[in-house]
Amino acid sequence: MPNSDELLGLFPLQLVLLPGEILPLHIFEERYKKLIGECRAGGGVFGLVMADDEGEVAGHGCTAAVYEVLEEFDDGRLNILVEGRERFRLDEIVRPDDEEADYLSGRFELYVDIDEAAGEPPPELTDSAATLFRRMVTLMGVDDPRVPRGHDHLSFRLAAAVDFGLPLKQRLLESRSETDRLELLVAVMSALIPGLELRKQREEAIRGNGKGN
Repeated sequence: MPNSDELLGLFPLQLVLLPGEILPLHIFEERYKKLIGECRAGGGVFGLVMADDEGEVAGHGCTAAVYEVLEEFDDGRLNILVEGRERFRLDEIVRPDDEEADYLSGRFELYVDIDEAAGEPPPELTDSAATLFRRMVTLMGVDDPRVPRGHDHLSFRLAAAVDFGLPLKQRLLESRSETDRLELLVAVMSALIPGLELRKQREEAIRGNGKGN
C-alpha cells in the first residue's frame, strides 16, 4: 500500500484502470521506462490516471502494480501486464523540471466506498446486474457467458470485462457506492440490450436469406 505522505509516480493514459483489472501496456518512453523500472526494483506501485487529448489529467485514478513482464527489449522497451490495486484522489500534481525525461508525480489520498460498512448491495440488484451481463455478452457472441470472478466489487469486474467507454468507466472509478455503480450498470445494460437483440435478429435473417429461405 502506498504511503500518502509520499509522492506517487503518475502514468497518464487514455485509459481507465479499475481495482482488480489486468491491462496490457507497452512502455517505450524514457520517463516511463524509469517509472516502471523503479516499481520493479522496489516492488512499488504507480498511479494510472486518465488523460484527455490535450494532456489534462483526471483527478482520480487507480494505483497499478506490475503483474507480469511479457517482453523486454534490448533498448529498454517493455510489454507488461499491470494490475489495478487501490483508488486515489489527486490533491496536487508535481511536475518535474524536464517533463520529457522524467514523469509526473502527485500528492494523493486513497479512498474506499462510503457504504462498505453497511454491507453488500441488495441481492436482487446484484442478481439483476449478473443476469443482464450474461444476456448482453451472449448477444455479443460470447459462447460461454460467465460473470467474471474475483475478490473486487462486482461492478468493477463487469466494467473491466466489457468496453462501456471511458467516461462511464471513470465515473464508476470515482463512485464511492457499490449500489450506485450497480444501479448505473443495470440502467446502461438495459438500454444496450434491445439494440443488441435487434442486431442479432438482423444477422440471423441475413444468414437465413443466404440459405435461400
